Amino acid sequence: MRRLLPSTLLALALGAPAVSAAAQSPDTVPLAPAERDRIVARAAELVQRHYVLPAPADAIAARLRARLRDGAYAGIDDADALRAQLEQDLQSVNQDKHLLVAFSREPLPKPADAQAAAAAQVHLARQYVRFNHCFYKAERMAGNVGYIDLRCFDQPEALAATAAATFEFLAHTDALIVDLRQNGGGWPAGVAQVSSHLLEGKVHLNDVLHREGHRVESHWTRAKLRGPRYLDRPVYVLTSSQTFSGGEEFAYNLQALKRARIVGERTKGGAHPSSNHRLNDRFEITIPFARSINPITRTNWEGTGVVPDLPANADEALGVAHLAALRGLVGKDSDPTTAYEVSEAIKAAETSTAGARK
Repeated sequence: MRRLLPSTLLALALGAPAVSAAAQSPDTVPLAPAERDRIVARAAELVQRHYVLPAPADAIAARLRARLRDGAYAGIDDADALRAQLEQDLQSVNQDKHLLVAFSREPLPKPADAQAAAAAQVHLARQYVRFNHCFYKAERMAGNVGYIDLRCFDQPEALAATAAATFEFLAHTDALIVDLRQNGGGWPAGVAQVSSHLLEGKVHLNDVLHREGHRVESHWTRAKLRGPRYLDRPVYVLTSSQTFSGGEEFAYNLQALKRARIVGERTKGGAHPSSNHRLNDRFEITIPFARSINPITRTNWEGTGVVPDLPANADEALGVAHLAALRGLVGKDSDPTTAYEVSEAIKAAETSTAGARK
């Protein structure tokens, strides 16, 4: 199951865009009216059949069919314009930001073409490797505060070694900042894998309730883990208005467990796991098929986003979190060298934060 891949990886999974020879301009791919109408009708059919909540599914499908009947798409003659309008109409009923439409300038692999589908998955896996399994940066900041820039969540078996190495590198820091400001989501099991480094033992993180079959899929931290756990020290999680899906789950779970303070902006608000469906040989639709239920709050962040504990503009969140972490370390270690380092780091962080707000 996939929640949502970051947009760059999703685009790579669909194939690099190419310009049609018959295109009206370098950025336009023409679309025949009959094919355009078939795409919209197919989208309505798939949403009604698969969308996680039956009542909104009927409403969204009715909305698409009404607009198609009323000629709302009649003036759209290129693929990119249809993609944008169709996605807007899909989200207009209940603002579910996991309802997405993708267009590929190269033909998608045929459903029966197992070899092409496997090749696409291999290519996607290679891109995850190039992106270091979503771990973009790790460093020791002033005052012995650790920092991780985490942009997405790869599958657990793929990211486990990198996560273990990252937490090994930061094992001796006194506080940790996990930056999710550019995190677009990923695999729920990957969220659990990374979360395992911050929690002890087997902890219940999330239940995923499927529409079809009323099946419940539960996610827990790992009782046995490769690499060290980061315990008994404060954790700060940075968010922005673009933090989405799996990134939101990571923040929401840790906030509910009182394991981390969330610093930054309210997140985007997408809590529905989703999967892709073909509309034709170049269009795909992403449809949520389940909903997340946190075992503590008994709800999720759909539509509301994750509300930060320390609100701050996204570009100031790192400075705010670093300063909060440093202030929390005052008096924790009586060693004069440590105390001096923390004191000097606080002065520098206060100056930097004040300068950023001018």
